[in-house]
Amino acid sequence: MRIRFDPAPLKESHLSGHALRFAMGGAVTAGTGLVAKVWGPVAGGVFLALPAILPAGIALLTKLQNRKAGPGARGDRARRAAVIEATGASAGALGLIAFALVGWARFGRWPAWLTLVAATAAWSAVAWLAWMIRKRRRLS
Repeated sequence: MRIRFDPAPLKESHLSGHALRFAMGGAVTAGTGLVAKVWGPVAGGVFLALPAILPAGIALLTKLQNRKAGPGARGDRARRAAVIEATGASAGALGLIAFALVGWARFGRWPAWLTLVAATAAWSAVAWLAWMIRKRRRLS
């Protein structure tokens, strides 16, 4: 699978889907704030790595793919799309862990801009590597 920008799915999106993602993201962020208040900023930071809109995104994706497949389909198309979405989110979450580790180790020791560049590079590299490992394991 090649990564590319395809604006066609934007025509299929609805305002309600965006509102649901926004609400889920806000709820997870508020929950993270409560966790940080009770158990401290380290515990709260761990919850910030949770892809807040993943559950809503997968639900909307499944609904869209089932609609595209038609009434006679068994849901295989939607299931495959959800697995790919979750796999990508998992690769991104591993990248976020790398981002957090680099930020934790370098903030206060390096200039903030350099720390952000290094953390972003770590996120990109780890997420890309996780996706490539998944892709290679699938092909073998």
